[in-house]
Amino acid sequence: MRDRAERGFPLWPWMLLLAWVAVIWGHSLMPGSESSSESGRVVQLVQHLIYHFGLQDNYYAARLLADPDLLHHIVRKTAHFSEYFVLGALSFNALRLTFSNPMTGSLALVVLWVSVPSIDEWIQRFVPERAGRLADVMLDMSGFACSFVICLLIALVRKRRR
Repeated sequence: MRDRAERGFPLWPWMLLLAWVAVIWGHSLMPGSESSSESGRVVQLVQHLIYHFGLQDNYYAARLLADPDLLHHIVRKTAHFSEYFVLGALSFNALRLTFSNPMTGSLALVVLWVSVPSIDEWIQRFVPERAGRLADVMLDMSGFACSFVICLLIALVRKRRR
């Protein structure tokens, strides 16, 4: 197998990563009412699934059904975590295929890990009915880090088995 230098720059992983960043930032550019409406559709889907699977008698599911604002909050925060969970996996792949020097790769990792969610929340400060929140930056960074660590552990296990 050729080493990284012989393979050249891995364009597709970076294109996927940049496309996903565009999706994230595109959602941040949505006015608050539009974003809330999108979340509302997910809330309705979750409520439907709770009834469909007969979970409405479960204590936690019943609480969510009784308090739609709580469910809406959970859906929105889960979306933050999930968007950045995907970004963490895409970043792992792009960085793994690009950098052979651990220091350079680590620096690129930190830049992605900090800048993308920070810019995301900064964008929201200029969008009607939206607000950038430090807590959301932390949640975004957590989703990214969880995914990145899972990918790293999988890669280490796979390498050890070879």
